[in-house]
Amino acid sequence: MKAISLATNNSVEFQHVPKPQKAEPGHLIIKMEACGINQGDKAFIGGTFPLGSIPVSLYNICGVSGAGTVIEIGSGVPEEYKGKNVTIYRSLKFSEKMVGTWCEYAHLHYLHCTILPDNVKMEDYSGSLVNIITPYAFLKQITEEGHKGIISTAGNSATGIAMLGICLAYNFPIISIVRTEVDKKELEELGAKNIVVQTDSDFKLYLKELSQKLETTAIFDGVGGEILNTIIEVIPFNSTIYSYGYLGGQTLLTIHTSILMKGITIKGFGNFRTKTVQSPQNLEKALKDISEIITMPHFKTKIGKKFKLEEINDALQFLSESGGKAVLYPFE
Repeated sequence: MKAISLATNNSVEFQHVPKPQKAEPGHLIIKMEACGINQGDKAFIGGTFPLGSIPVSLYNICGVSGAGTVIEIGSGVPEEYKGKNVTIYRSLKFSEKMVGTWCEYAHLHYLHCTILPDNVKMEDYSGSLVNIITPYAFLKQITEEGHKGIISTAGNSATGIAMLGICLAYNFPIISIVRTEVDKKELEELGAKNIVVQTDSDFKLYLKELSQKLETTAIFDGVGGEILNTIIEVIPFNSTIYSYGYLGGQTLLTIHTSILMKGITIKGFGNFRTKTVQSPQNLEKALKDISEIITMPHFKTKIGKKFKLEEINDALQFLSESGGKAVLYPFE
């Protein structure tokens, strides 16, 4: 079958590898429909993540996301997966038998997959699950830690929009930070009620008043120093900043030590380290919960341009001003 594999010198190559012949216990064989390319994929190919930090595929097949149809289930897999369309995030569980996802037929543990409704287009969820499981696991963690509200610094990112969807689904207060009035309008159309625009003259004052009112002491940060340098002095006392990305580039976080007197904590966040993902029982429940709300518009993959597997290098170079992803189609 056709596949995209990791090559030397932080590159990839198109090649043919053996097609999976049998679904092993706990696993699915999935005919792939579409595979969204996420920033994490590019970081992995570029050597950002150390070996062993992300589950490795047989034949070094790249990609962690996708959507496809289950054509065979192994023993121990719930019958409900049989013949269903699924959205995939292959980094949720390690497996020595893993094959996929940038290929024609993936072989994955069922705990990598959420079942899709029959009436949706698979390509609309070709890069979704990674963006959904992160805010889902985050909400579970911060609720347990006693937080009552969230500030999302990358409000218009795919993960920020998914966080908005999770908060709306579970009636949890959230403030979304966006860059422009256009971004604000987009979130308003998705049901957001509490939005602050960075370019507004009263941005910091409004954020301070709103965050105190809603007790948003959990900061879900995907930007990094660029925005944190601006808001750290106005976020509530005893807030915790959870860093999951750095869309703002390499801008350093610079704070005066007086800020520490406010009881502010800064730490990294990754869904791999959460109780949601580390516990098979919690993960199975999470995937079922997500399946029930996945048709919310917040969880669709924004498609920028479609590519064949043979066009992988062009796909990896693709950039969209609107945030659309490059999506691979194995059978085109």
